[in-house]
Amino acid sequence: MRHELSLRGEAFGLRPVADDDAGFIVALRSDPELGRWLHATSARVEDQLAWLARYYERAGDYYFVIERLGSGEREGLISVYDVADGQAEWGRWLLRPGSLAAVESAALIYQCAFDVLGLDAVCCRTLAANERVVSFHDSCGIAERRPLPAYVSQRGQDWDAVEHRLTRAAWPNVDARLRQLARLTARRLQRGA
Repeated sequence: MRHELSLRGEAFGLRPVADDDAGFIVALRSDPELGRWLHATSARVEDQLAWLARYYERAGDYYFVIERLGSGEREGLISVYDVADGQAEWGRWLLRPGSLAAVESAALIYQCAFDVLGLDAVCCRTLAANERVVSFHDSCGIAERRPLPAYVSQRGQDWDAVEHRLTRAAWPNVDARLRQLARLTARRLQRGA
């Protein structure tokens, strides 16, 4: 949905996605390494613009571009969506190869969910075979984790997933952990890493 939410962290920020980002979205989603975990998508910018037009009309869907502060360089994409009854899912999380925005973008999307939207719980569902991302969520200190057998069927195969669920009550501990890691990343970037 069209929204005006923007969030800033130590080194990265979130801003609303716009039509001008369609080519960037297609490039990320068409990357063979990133795309293997995604539903098949069109490589046509026109099709992405049509998807964005439908997205702008959906309520309870907040889609962001992750940017590096200072330069404004686009680092990736992230969303909070299916907002209803105090709960939502976050996902559509893609980072350009080599980006250091993972920790801070996760912290910012949780901040959006809990501190801006006032949600009670947020979940994230990841294909179990995407071990690196499942491991990332585990490392955030999220205690609620459950397997989702045969969660999705794509490319002719049923895939298991893992759901991580964070509640408002558990958010402060996860927030402190992610902010500490984000500060370390920001220092690393300041030193030119």
